[in-house]
Amino acid sequence: MTREELLQLIDKAADEGSTELDLAGLGLEKLPPEIGKCTQLESLVLGKLDMIVSSIALFYIP
Repeated sequence: MTREELLQLIDKAADEGSTELDLAGLGLEKLPPEIGKCTQLESLVLGKLDMIVSSIALFYIP
């Protein structure tokens, strides 16, 4: 998946108010800063073991 395609996927999730985003199997080495647009996420699937990261941990703002 190209960076542009990844950003389109992130934009779509943000626009649709998705609560889960599955990025497993995309070979990502790091998350792009644009992931911050997805403020409604409750889970983010990053690996083939279905590791789910809470959006609270990702987007904690003191």
